[in-house]
Amino acid sequence: MKKLISIVIVASFTCLYQSSPARADGAVTELFQKYLANGRLGEADEQMLSTAAAAPNNADAQLGLGLLRSARAFEKLSQSLYRYGFGSKSDGYEMFLGRGSGEIARNENPEAITYDQFRGILAAFIEDLDAADKALAAVGEKPAKLKVDLSVARFDWNGDGRVGPEDHIGRAFSNLDEKGGALPFVVGFDTADAKWLQGYDNLLMAAAKAWLSHDFSESWNGSFGVIFPRAVSTLSVANGKGADDMTMFGVNKAQADDIADFVTLIHTIRWPVTDTAMWGEVRDHLKKVIVLNRETWALIDKQTDDDHEWLPGPKQKSGVLPSFNVTPERVQAWLAVLSQFEAALDGKILVPHWRFDKGINLARVFTEPKPFDLVLWVTGPAALPYLQDGKAMSSGEWNQITNIFEGNFAAYAFYFN
Repeated sequence: MKKLISIVIVASFTCLYQSSPARADGAVTELFQKYLANGRLGEADEQMLSTAAAAPNNADAQLGLGLLRSARAFEKLSQSLYRYGFGSKSDGYEMFLGRGSGEIARNENPEAITYDQFRGILAAFIEDLDAADKALAAVGEKPAKLKVDLSVARFDWNGDGRVGPEDHIGRAFSNLDEKGGALPFVVGFDTADAKWLQGYDNLLMAAAKAWLSHDFSESWNGSFGVIFPRAVSTLSVANGKGADDMTMFGVNKAQADDIADFVTLIHTIRWPVTDTAMWGEVRDHLKKVIVLNRETWALIDKQTDDDHEWLPGPKQKSGVLPSFNVTPERVQAWLAVLSQFEAALDGKILVPHWRFDKGINLARVFTEPKPFDLVLWVTGPAALPYLQDGKAMSSGEWNQITNIFEGNFAAYAFYFN
């Protein structure tokens, strides 16, 4: 379970901390080593950009720049969310951020945030991910290798400019010695991993653009207080005070607010598409993820080394996450899943719905967008405009593929990207 948590952190945040090589190019190695431990990713980005520009054929520097920019995208997102107090405002109902020893603490004095400011955070995140995507694309298929000890990684998640014990994110995915110190967690990132991370950058851009292409202001005005304690909304203006006062429900006012806001959020997810071009880009990013994933596995198949592999091939035994057994059968099953998903995005195969005999043409969901209503998609009415006869994914085929992962398909899917 700890290694699975490591995957979540590393893939979503700390691909990030892929910032400390120990390999051929001494200048790149020294630069990564310096900034990995001090947590100053912004300065490292500038230095690595200069290094990469001075030596455009240095694939290590290009890989390093892409890794740093991915890291910086998450660092800036984390700092913005902390600034505005992302997480529940009531004790006992913290939605996302832990408060225990060694965990990210909640901001007790957050700033107020408006709907437009939140959209601006998403837009900035997309811009940063796009810059990382372009840097990683520059690696191409050139041989690259950065050997990284993630255990020393620091991450200025709250933007205070200081690196303290709470910023030592490397402890989250390292084993500890008897004194509580982080043991080395060495990873050899290579060209295939550049493709892998580029795929994740595109996946996250798809998610952020899915939000931005819709108008979710109704949800913001009625429920986003559950996520941002000082969300400026029509509800926050009218809401009563006395967060510690007990209510008729047997919980204090702040906790009752959180529960009510969560219910309201589900009820108000009926978001109209306001930017059809951006909504179309969501599908483009998802298709690019598929292409990059195929390229990743093609590169892995050609590898002859076996050195602290982040994503090992079936012939490599030095994977840094030994709980994941990468076999030829699982790689082929995963590629089959990608083909099914690609066919669905192109409308060549239909997506089944539990309620209907006909299938959903997913391509038309993007080309003929309707307001996204979560409840009506689950119950069926929102799917009606997209139903048609044709070949659909069958549960039998799906089960046959996923059974190869022995009941752990979701974890492998997150790992494989």
